[in-house]
Amino acid sequence: MRHRALVAPVLVAGLVTACSVTVGSPNPASAPAPGGSASRSALASRCTLAPTGGLERVSIQAPGPVGTMERTYQLHVPPGAAAHGPVPLLVSLHGLGASGATMDAITGWSAFADAQARAGAPFIVALPDALNTAWLWGIESYDVSFLFDVIASLRGSGCIDDAAVYVDGWSAGGYMAQRMACVGEGQGVTLAAVHSYAGGDPALPGPCLPSRTVPVLLSNGLDDQLINPQGVGFPAFEAWGRRYSCQPPAAPYTAAQHLDGCTAGAAVAWWPLAGLPHLEWSCRDRFSHNRGVWEFLRRRVSPTDTVCR
Repeated sequence: MRHRALVAPVLVAGLVTACSVTVGSPNPASAPAPGGSASRSALASRCTLAPTGGLERVSIQAPGPVGTMERTYQLHVPPGAAAHGPVPLLVSLHGLGASGATMDAITGWSAFADAQARAGAPFIVALPDALNTAWLWGIESYDVSFLFDVIASLRGSGCIDDAAVYVDGWSAGGYMAQRMACVGEGQGVTLAAVHSYAGGDPALPGPCLPSRTVPVLLSNGLDDQLINPQGVGFPAFEAWGRRYSCQPPAAPYTAAQHLDGCTAGAAVAWWPLAGLPHLEWSCRDRFSHNRGVWEFLRRRVSPTDTVCR
């Protein structure tokens, strides 16, 4: 059975129970200590985030269209994250008409994080809320600053591995995630990798001139009638190849692939998924999409299976 998208935010109340907290101004942590069990134990003792037991609504002061204002995100901290030491952070961005809570209900990122925690590899999930559900993904975007403020607020907890901060997005959130790759860094953090699902080229409202080679994975349902994979998604993949001086794609848009010959440190991958329309994330295997994305974000392993599992 497929997990179908719920695009109306009002439906979230029946799907997700969330608490609410407020945090102060972002206070970025210092650079991570070197590895090793002793340093990991010391850093774990500094982690101030307790397991959320679901989603927890967090408020921060961050940029908006008329200056600094209260903005929100949903936070999920799985059991064992604090004891494990600094862990990865995934910032996941919803589409138009949705919210952070909706995004989690559809994609299951928090449930996937719990499963990873049970396997000894926890990570924290933050799901920001766009103003009026719409992201501003052009140049000089206040949403870019907001998302780096979300990251900074969590770095201040002492729980986040600065070398493993990832951004993921769906539809309009996919465009926004790619804009974050265009920027690459902020508030002392360089993004480790970015994933966009059903998103097109973020340069359409303004140029994308990355100063860092942030690895990028684009996935797209082959049955998507809104973000057409051939006319919108694949051209966005090709655009990243040009930005990173990669060789052109060697296969058509229907084939999973990664680009060769890119600038040192760059990785660009395309993952088409047969049978998925715009408003669906997965098929019978709820986490098949999550696993493929997470393998790329963590280890730069490009997905190859185009069958919707």
